Amino acid sequence: MVSFRLDRETPVRLKWLATDGVPGDGYKAQVTAILLPDGSRLAMHGSSILEQTAQDGDSYTMSFTGMVGYAADHADRPHIDKITEADVDYELEFVHDDGHSAAVDKDYQITDRPRAKARKLA
Repeated sequence: MVSFRLDRETPVRLKWLATDGVPGDGYKAQVTAILLPDGSRLAMHGSSILEQTAQDGDSYTMSFTGMVGYAADHADRPHIDKITEADVDYELEFVHDDGHSAAVDKDYQITDRPRAKARKLA
């Protein structure tokens, strides 16, 4: 079991430009992958990570948390076994209710993108 999180104290900060909705109302944030320090990419199922967005003045913040289990025979298990605690990167999308994804620099701009934490629990 691995915990992935980006805390509210250090969230992604973004300026929203799209006019067909905003995060939390028309668009949902979605972490689609975790990128480990060794370069490995761990694809995330839509229900693996819980994303939270909030308006902060004229911009938005996004944080997340999730716990993912990896079976002993899982293809990513060798990468998971190397983790104790690590700073990780992540792939992020904003998906509209109609299914299309917001485009970076057209629909939103990320102004602060801190690294997240990964910690192996078991």
